[in-house]
Amino acid sequence: MIKIQEILSKNIAILHSDGLKVYNALTEEFALRNEFSLSFESIETCTTAFLNASIGKLLLNAPESVKKMKIIEASEDILKKIEWVKENALNEAKRHAREESMIEYLENA
Repeated sequence: MIKIQEILSKNIAILHSDGLKVYNALTEEFALRNEFSLSFESIETCTTAFLNASIGKLLLNAPESVKKMKIIEASEDILKKIEWVKENALNEAKRHAREESMIEYLENA
């Protein structure tokens, strides 16, 4: 089980950089186990920036991980944000539109 509070040593999960720390733990756990849990115990505030950098990035790189990961001890607010992040990460059309927007942005920068 991955406990976000233990990785971050705080009860807020708001920064992209903190999400990347959790992403690293998720990728290790995903590689080792058929099923694993991600605990939001004691997490009082969570942003989509954090979730995109952790859960969203995992789903973009390994969509099959959605079947292996169990979210536990998360508030209703956090669960809603997770569902939004999952939907965006797993939606091919949205992902393609984001990639095209980034390419256009970089070409015009």
